[in-house]
Amino acid sequence: MCGSCCRNRREAILMTGADIFRAAKALGVSVEEVLPKNFETYVGEDSHVPLYVLAERLDGSCRFLRKGRCLIQQDKPAVCALFPLGRFFDVRDNSFHYFLNPDRCNAGQVEGKTWTLEEWLDEFHIRETEAMTATWHKLLTRLAEVTCWMKKEDICGDLLEDLRRVLYLGYDTGAPYIEQVEARIPSALDVFKRK
Repeated sequence: MCGSCCRNRREAILMTGADIFRAAKALGVSVEEVLPKNFETYVGEDSHVPLYVLAERLDGSCRFLRKGRCLIQQDKPAVCALFPLGRFFDVRDNSFHYFLNPDRCNAGQVEGKTWTLEEWLDEFHIRETEAMTATWHKLLTRLAEVTCWMKKEDICGDLLEDLRRVLYLGYDTGAPYIEQVEARIPSALDVFKRK
């Protein structure tokens, strides 16, 4: 927790819908309020779905970093919480796989402490949030199965806004996230039928 990885990162931090939901809830604001101030959006190169990354200040530091501390420490994005681990979600069997990130620092290393994977994941309740992220990935995957075959330039206007709405917007931070995502899966497919 030295904060070094919260400044001047070489790669953007890709957010999941669950990450954005948890950040909004931690700050006590709606998803619609947290998005424009703290995240930047673009259309994915391969998936052709709208994606969000964590925005940086002009000095290259994270928007959630204040006086060297994270404003959403206990609900920070999974990428941040996991570092120096990385993870990927395998849609074939809906499982997460973890690996040691080649870009790691030793600034926060505790002398003589060796962490197990479970200890590291427990530190920020990663196992508890995996279900949220897995459910969101199911929705994202269903959409990307269609959008990846479309021309990227055709993902614009009303269709782009519909995709943003299904993936990120209108989630109630006072209600269970997983139920809200699962309820959107049928309507996500309707987006394509209508368009």
